[in-house]
Amino acid sequence: MNAQEFGNAEIDAIEAASKRVENMLKRPDQLERVEQIRRREARKKASVEARLKTAMQSQLDGVRTGLTQLQSALATIKEVRSWVKEVDSKYVECAELSSKLGEVKEVANRHSQLAAAVENLKHIFTVPENVKKTERFIEEEKLLLAHKGLMELESSRDDLLYELHKHPSENPSDDYLLKNYFADVDQLSDQLFKHIKVVLQRLLNCARENPALLVTALRIIEREERIDKKMSDREKMAGFHAPGRPKEWRKRALSEMKKVALVRFEGSQLEDRTEDKMWLVRHLELVRQNAVGDLTTVKHLCVPCFPPDYYIFQYFINMYQDCLATHLQDIINAELEHNEIISLLTWLTEYEGSSMLGDPNLAIDVSKIPPLLPNQDVDNLQQQYMRTLTTNIQTWMSNALDTDVKDWHRDTEPESDGEGFFRTQLPVIIFQMIEQNLQVSNQISKDLTTKVVLLCVEELQAFVETYRSVCVEFKFEHMEFRSLSATEIGIIRDYKFKHLQDRSEPKFYFQYMVAIVNNFHSFNDFTRQLERKHLGLPAEEEGTTIFHGLMDSFNRLAGDCMGDLLNEMFMDLEPHLIQLLTRPWFQIHGSPAIDTVCITIEDYYRDFLHLRKDFFGKLLQELEVRVITAYLKALVDRRMTFKSYEERKAAAEKIAREAEQMERLFERLSPVKSDPSPTEAILTLTEVVKLMDTSLISLEISTLVHKYPDIRNDHLCNLLVLRGDITAADARQTIVETIGEDNERPINQNQKTIFSSLPQK
Repeated sequence: MNAQEFGNAEIDAIEAASKRVENMLKRPDQLERVEQIRRREARKKASVEARLKTAMQSQLDGVRTGLTQLQSALATIKEVRSWVKEVDSKYVECAELSSKLGEVKEVANRHSQLAAAVENLKHIFTVPENVKKTERFIEEEKLLLAHKGLMELESSRDDLLYELHKHPSENPSDDYLLKNYFADVDQLSDQLFKHIKVVLQRLLNCARENPALLVTALRIIEREERIDKKMSDREKMAGFHAPGRPKEWRKRALSEMKKVALVRFEGSQLEDRTEDKMWLVRHLELVRQNAVGDLTTVKHLCVPCFPPDYYIFQYFINMYQDCLATHLQDIINAELEHNEIISLLTWLTEYEGSSMLGDPNLAIDVSKIPPLLPNQDVDNLQQQYMRTLTTNIQTWMSNALDTDVKDWHRDTEPESDGEGFFRTQLPVIIFQMIEQNLQVSNQISKDLTTKVVLLCVEELQAFVETYRSVCVEFKFEHMEFRSLSATEIGIIRDYKFKHLQDRSEPKFYFQYMVAIVNNFHSFNDFTRQLERKHLGLPAEEEGTTIFHGLMDSFNRLAGDCMGDLLNEMFMDLEPHLIQLLTRPWFQIHGSPAIDTVCITIEDYYRDFLHLRKDFFGKLLQELEVRVITAYLKALVDRRMTFKSYEERKAAAEKIAREAEQMERLFERLSPVKSDPSPTEAILTLTEVVKLMDTSLISLEISTLVHKYPDIRNDHLCNLLVLRGDITAADARQTIVETIGEDNERPINQNQKTIFSSLPQK
């Protein structure tokens, strides 16, 4: 620091001190503490000066020590320089010694070769004897002694060849002569390894019965590995390649163990498909038992025998994995049958389970084990399984349906369940078959189970489509009486067609149709169970769309079959319903036609009782609607014309009695009450029929149309003509003036009543 910088620093210090004093003495009362402040600042100053002195002293000591060391280093450098100069002068004096000592060098080399020859002279002369002794040790399975003799022979040979390599002979036959003399040594090496190979082939038995022999073989292999490394290093340094090196006995030993594993898997196949259909199940079980047993032996008995760097347990896991994958690929390539694919896929699922790699005794981390087969191969197996399963399901369903059709022609009623409902075994057979296949797929994987469930739903939907032709209303009036095959008109359609040709056959046609309707209830129940059980859907949650679609198809088929039941009944009712509102009907005392209709319905009712309750209620409701519709049709069909008011009044009263009779019948039979009752439509029409004052007809028509918006003008026209006091032209004019044309009264879905069921004129 120069004088100017020092002066500036001093000025800054004075200014800083002045500001500090100013801050400490801002108030007059602080002047009393001036002496106290001075003493405190004096102590701080003394403390700072002491620290500065200490720091300066430390710095000075360090500088003094550094100077001393520099002086010592300088003296040492001068001394080394003098020594280097002295060595340089010596080297200059010794430069001519190389040429002067050339003869000495040649003598030294010859002496080295002679020394190696003298050192191995004993071994050279005893080579034949040592070879025989080593052979005897090998035959007696004294492997360590045999290997010791082999090492001595190889060491002598290699040392002599190395000396010959360092000082090549002018005679090239020397090298050949020496190798030929030791030719039996290579044969001894091969013979010894053959014995070691036998030990490795019996590795697991040796580990159980004679672990010392296994340890001996491994010690020999490790010795050879060390010699291989030594000779490899010599070759890198001196370029000398020892005969037969590297032997790589460790690599060959591991390869031999892998061959043994593959042969062990292949050897566990005791039979083939031609001898036993369950051959693959037995074979895979033997593979499982062998693998678990072998790995257990390796873990507990072989690991202590092998050097740690072999990681023999993990090596065996990987080796068994590779060999097993190769073996399974060979099996797959041989084209498996359906049951064999199931067995293989199930076994693959259990491969990492507690019965195999996941065995607690093995303590294997299965999460680190790669899949035994590639995902593509497993997918191909599953696709092949699904294709075969599809064909089988179609065949099983077809056979089950054929069996069910045969039952329809029996001379006995269908069997009933515990509640007295008719049924056949078709739903049980089909869903038992589906359940059995799902149990099999569930053992393989959850994903495959889901695929099988969806496949079964698709096949059930296809089955519904095939079955649909048997459940749609049989339109007899459009059917020609000719020989039709089941393919043309469907199974139940054919069954129904034959029945229509001769209604006495089959004997229990109606009862079996009831059983068929009940079957759809079972189909729906089984479908719900299928979805809940195998898709894991909670009971309170709604089903999936595909299952809803399937159950809707079953329900539609049930409705169609109930329609067939009603059609069968109406074949008996129609001759009596056609008599209604005719002149004979009016003239006959009482209601014989309706009485017969009611008796017939009650007769059929005994068979309806075998319908399940949900179908039973729907069928009776539909029956009531169809009977009342037939009665309404009679009212608007213009089957007769009344001649006087008295006839209209008497007919209206008779119609009302018959309507009440039918209403009482259905109230007694049906568990579900219709609200409003369909018979109200009949009573409403009778009001129009018995009306005395024709001037009020327009009002009655308006009231009638307001209550039943879907009644058509042609029906109203016929009803008015039925009265006998209005012509058709007047009736139509009155109707049009009162309510307009049909197309002027659009009807929405909610306004439809029983009159929508009436045919248009």
